[in-house]
Amino acid sequence: MGNGPPPLPIRELTPRAHTAVLAGVGDLAPSTMRIPNANYTDPAVAVVERRTTFSAPLLVTHSSAVPEAGSFLTLDLLGTPVIVVRGGGGKVRVLVNACRHRGAMVAEGSGCTRRFTCPYHNWAYDTDGALVGIPDRRQGFDDLDPAAHGLVELPSEVRHGFVWAVRDPAGVIDVARHLGPLDQELAAWDFDHHEVTATMELPLESNWKCALEAFQETYHFPYVHGGSLVGRGTISNIVTFDQFGRHHRLGVPLRSLGTGPEPTEGENMTCIYYIHPCSVISTSPLGAELLQFYPGSTPASSTVRHTVLSRFPLSDDGVAAFFKDYVPQIQAVVRDEDAVVLERSGKGLAAGHTDVVLGRNEIGCQAAHRQILADYAGAGDAPIAEHAQARRGLTTTASGRS
Repeated sequence: MGNGPPPLPIRELTPRAHTAVLAGVGDLAPSTMRIPNANYTDPAVAVVERRTTFSAPLLVTHSSAVPEAGSFLTLDLLGTPVIVVRGGGGKVRVLVNACRHRGAMVAEGSGCTRRFTCPYHNWAYDTDGALVGIPDRRQGFDDLDPAAHGLVELPSEVRHGFVWAVRDPAGVIDVARHLGPLDQELAAWDFDHHEVTATMELPLESNWKCALEAFQETYHFPYVHGGSLVGRGTISNIVTFDQFGRHHRLGVPLRSLGTGPEPTEGENMTCIYYIHPCSVISTSPLGAELLQFYPGSTPASSTVRHTVLSRFPLSDDGVAAFFKDYVPQIQAVVRDEDAVVLERSGKGLAAGHTDVVLGRNEIGCQAAHRQILADYAGAGDAPIAEHAQARRGLTTTASGRS
């Protein structure tokens, strides 16, 4: 669908990944890591996570999901219903989806509109969230200041083509600061010009960290994905690892990388980025997959949002036809393969009789847990017994960024 050299991160990583493939081993953690069962099952831990881990800027969606003035989508952000909308001047806002009269949600689904109208009493808001209509205002609300009763807005920012927000309306957002050294790395991918092709939302009977772990290692690929395009296309259980502040990158070799003396030319790797606290971007020669992992109403429940992005314009008939065929295949991998084993893990852990042991080869899982554990410790909470594990270093074939 397109030519040109691979993105810079791929060009830089290819020699390392090829060397690892020839050696038969990738980057490893210095030891196994034990995560107590309570971290997946204890309601007190879930409360701490919402207060600490999920106070960070959250990657909400890609900005192409709301491509034109008035376009919007609705979603649940950890129990808060929100509207992502492109309003006046092309600015994208994240608004709390609750009427300022009696709290009813004013929008559902997605679409394009000039007004959000509450179905309860017909209060109306424009796409900037301003209150612009109150039926019979003179009879019941003549002393109300409309300017002070617009939809509540969450602090948000568009950066690298993605919409980010914090959950506290009184909070402050600074995505560049949150990303730290990863900021420049993401810029190399030109995600601003990617386009959403499809989004799938999956409720799971599993803790959100169980779901996150599945997308931080390739150890499971031969057993879960052996017969599908993910298992057939990648070299499993070999990754490179680099830390970028609180975030990290896994380099996953594709089979097309080859096992000859020199790597095959082209984009023969996938980069999997963990963006603290709960997002993963997995690149491919086609574009990327965005995965977001949100805790549910109980520790044993969660939601996975899976979005497929194209780096090529969907206005091209050939590109559109390709993704029409490809999207159901990649969604089936997540829905019919990953989700099945994740619910088995979730139910097994919910019984409360076993901890989790992360292998040295599951270096991405260990690194993600280290950051989550640091959130607990930084808030003065001690819901787990092994904080020392969170402070242990990771051994890689490169120095990485810290």
